[in-house]
Order: sequence, then structure tokens, then C-alpha cells
Amino acid sequence: MNFSPHFAAVLATLLCAPTASALSLQEAQRAMEAHNPDLRAAALALRGVQGDVQTAALRPATELSIGTSKISPKHGIGSGRWQDKRVDSTVGLGWTWERGGKRALRIRQADALLEVAGLEMLDARRRQQVALHEAYFGLKRAQERVQIAEANRQSSAEQMAAADKQVATGAMAPVDRARLAVDDLAVADAAREASLDLRDARHALGLLLGRDDSHDLSADDPWPEASSVASVRAFDPQQRADLRAARSRLAAADAGVALARSERHRDIQLGVEAEREPTDISGVTWGVSLTIPLGGPSRARGAIQRAEADRDSAALELQVLQREARAELDQLQASAQSAAQRRSDYEGLQSDAARRAVQGIELAYRRGAASLTDLLDARRSWREFEAALIEARADHAIALARWEAATSVAEGESR
Repeated sequence: MNFSPHFAAVLATLLCAPTASALSLQEAQRAMEAHNPDLRAAALALRGVQGDVQTAALRPATELSIGTSKISPKHGIGSGRWQDKRVDSTVGLGWTWERGGKRALRIRQADALLEVAGLEMLDARRRQQVALHEAYFGLKRAQERVQIAEANRQSSAEQMAAADKQVATGAMAPVDRARLAVDDLAVADAAREASLDLRDARHALGLLLGRDDSHDLSADDPWPEASSVASVRAFDPQQRADLRAARSRLAAADAGVALARSERHRDIQLGVEAEREPTDISGVTWGVSLTIPLGGPSRARGAIQRAEADRDSAALELQVLQREARAELDQLQASAQSAAQRRSDYEGLQSDAARRAVQGIELAYRRGAASLTDLLDARRSWREFEAALIEARADHAIALARWEAATSVAEGESR
């Protein structure tokens, strides 16, 4: 069985390639869920908001007060047991009575913010999934570019060696050999650039997976099916995690306005006090106290204005997100369909037939039936076609992933 030089170079590249850590997209997804720093940060933020909910539900703590008075700098506190001391001692308990429903409003606001944190974690997962698909298929694109570039480089090196022999025997003019050398330099540059792109793609995926060492990462999954296109789903865009979070943020802002207005109702402090005075015939006396802050409702005006501004800002943000979501869906669907059509067009060119055509030009050149210009043009066109085909497949995979993420509705609520 005879193999073309190009096929032999590709085979040698694959056999001699260093062992890499093959990774499926599903395995990458699990690794990202466990180690991605952004997802871990979102989980920590949710944990902190859960603590805020517990704090918001607390009632004002009972206050204990202990005091003593009538300590004479001249006579001291007297002698004998502590019961015989001449000082006056008091022990008191105080309670704060919150008025205006402040505790219920704090709980309502904290619950809304907890829902925001949970939905933001779901949306962060959605966005990281898009980034994962981009990095994963970006790595697969870089891998295939390296394989093709390295095969082209080895094939070009073999042809340069053959050209050197032809020049030595007078079968090739030195000027033609020089033109082949220029093309060989371009092929070598492409191989070096592809190698650097592969390194960058591995680092990008490694960062998403939270890996310290990513030099051996390899995308193992095939490209998505060429027939996969963006279809119109039966889903409600309003149920997307980012829009639900915006609505919950508006609900929290509404609760914040009500909480600020509740400050117009002044809290009252109630106290009970026991006093022991040795000179008092009864020994221990009791007292009660009532404390009411002075000042009118205007003291809360600034806090109310700030809370209303925050609410209006949250409402405006929700409107902007809704408009952006509609525009994003339209744009992503069009991009996914266009990418699918572009990939189909390139794959419809039948790369095997195109490769055989290039090999035919090479054979014709060796037999003198084609010029060197025809050969170089054919090789250049073939390399451009190979790169464009890989790019079309990668663009289709990434556009499809973006569309899938944009039309997904994350299930589950925060707890």
C-alpha cells in the first residue's frame, strides 16, 4: 500500500506526539464544577448571604446593666460584708420594642437577597459553561491546527531535501529552489504559531478548571454534529437566572424602601431596675423606665431617598436586562445558524477530493506538466482551506454552546 508524503507526515506527527491528558467535555464540566474559582466565589457569596438572613431575623437583644453609686472618696465603701457596704447598687434589664414592622421587613429583604445570591450562582454557572465550551473547543481547534501545521512542516522539509538533490543534479534551477525555501519558511512560521496557540489554549482551559498544571490537557470529544443548529425552544426568557435575579433584586430594593420608611416609627426601650441601698429601710427597691428617641419623622428622609434611588436603579437595570436578553437571543440564534451553514458549506467541498487535487498538482509538477507557481498556489490554497474548515467547525461549536446557554432555564432555587 502506497501513502502520499503528506499522509505519511500526518501519521508520523500523530504517532510521535507527546502523551496528553485526554479530557472529555463532561469530565471538564465536572472538574469546573469542583474547582472553578468563580463558581467557588459565588458559592461563598451565597454562604455569606445565608448568614445575613439569620442576622436579619434576630430581635434586639436584651440589655443587662449593672451599676453602683454613692462611693465616697473620703469614707470609702465601708467595712464588713458586702451586704454592709454603704454603696448603692443597681441591676437592670432593658428591652427594645421595634415598631413599624422592622424585623419582618429585614427578613423580607434578606430573603430576597438570598434568592438573588442563589440565582447569581446559577447564572455564574451558565456563563462559566459558555466559557468552558469556548475554551474546550478552542483547545480542540488548536490541536488540529498543530497537527496539520506540523504535518505540512514535515512534508515541506522532505520536499526541500528533494529540491536540494535536484539542484545538485541540475534538474531544478536555484531560483525555483529559493521560491520553495520561502514557502518552507512560511510553513515553519505557521507551525510555530500553531504551537504557541496550543499552549495558550491549554492555559485558558486550565484556568477554568482550576488546574495549576495544564501543559498536557487535550480535548478528546468530537465536534458537535454538523446538523446541530439553533432551534426555537419552547421556553420563557423571563425564567432565565439573570432576569429572575434582577426581579429578586428589585423586590429586595422594595423591601429596603419599606424598611427605610419604617424608621419614622420610633423604637421604644422598656427597662426594669432593682436597686439596693443599705440606708433604705426596705433594702431593695424596684423601678421601671421608658425611653423614646426624640426627633420627628424627617430624620429618616435621607435614608428613604437613598432606598428609593436604589429601587429605581434596580427597576432600570431589570428593564435594560430584558431588552438585552431579547437582542442577545436574536443575535445568538442568527450567529448559530450562520455558523452551521458556513461549516456545512466548507464540509460540502469534500476535503478528500480537494486533497487529491493538490496531490495531482504535485505529481504534475514532478513530471513537468505544471509550473512551480501552480504548485505553490495549490499548496497555499489547501492550507487556507484546512485552516478555514477547522475555524468553521470551532465557530459552529462555540455559537451552538452560546445559544444553548442563552436559552437554558436553570432549575432549582437557593437554599
